[in-house]
Amino acid sequence: MKNKTFHFFLPILIISFLNVYGQESTDTTKSSGIDTTLSSEEDTSFVASIIKEVNDHSAFIDNIISEGEVTIKTKDIDNSASIDSKVKKKDDLWFHISGPLGINIAEAHFGRKTFTFYNIHGDEVITGSSSIHNIGTLAKVRCTFDDMINVFSGTVHIPKAKSDVCSYSEEGSQYVVQLIRGTITRRYWVDKTSYLVSKYAYYGKTGSTLIQFEFYDFTPVGIASYAKRIEVRRPKQGEYFKLEFETVNLNQSNIDFHVDYPSDVTKKNWH
Repeated sequence: MKNKTFHFFLPILIISFLNVYGQESTDTTKSSGIDTTLSSEEDTSFVASIIKEVNDHSAFIDNIISEGEVTIKTKDIDNSASIDSKVKKKDDLWFHISGPLGINIAEAHFGRKTFTFYNIHGDEVITGSSSIHNIGTLAKVRCTFDDMINVFSGTVHIPKAKSDVCSYSEEGSQYVVQLIRGTITRRYWVDKTSYLVSKYAYYGKTGSTLIQFEFYDFTPVGIASYAKRIEVRRPKQGEYFKLEFETVNLNQSNIDFHVDYPSDVTKKNWH
């Protein structure tokens, strides 16, 4: 029964760890639990330069085909499965999950505009627009495409909007870049020399950690590096997700993101 439960919930849990906290509210109320000191123009300019370096380094890692293992731990589940993934930065994420004895669990393609999600265990295919609403409904929580790309590529791209209030601090060899939008604060720990992001997190208006992403076991490639182990935690829910790559191939050409499913499978469309 444990494996059956795992097969049913794994496709949902993989996405549910990647939450869209940054877009849940436009409320500008701030809490004393978060440093909301407005940064100077000079600080804002310096933060922008850090973000540019991070994103330039991250962009060097692209067109990725990987194999590895995914681990899920919640109050009800503690299990692992094999996962194959393909990533094309900005546009496409594909993954296929298989459980013990090679049992197929799920296959999916998420693009910025549309998605196809084949729940093999549930014998159904869901397609539709890659809106926050649709991904959130499928995952039971809101979910960003960009966070998914970060996790499956082992790199971090830092999105910045004009409305973000930016500041930074220093912790030893790292800059801590902070961006506040509405009631949500994001913080990124950036190495001062390599511009690798080892951790980033979303915080709510009370200062509590909503979700945290950690990157380990970096492999250098040219001016950049990618992490071979990524861990995601949702402290309040007691949930933990780990993606550990065994093989990673970069700069692959002609990557296919097609999701293969039977013609007689149950089909659903979310506009």
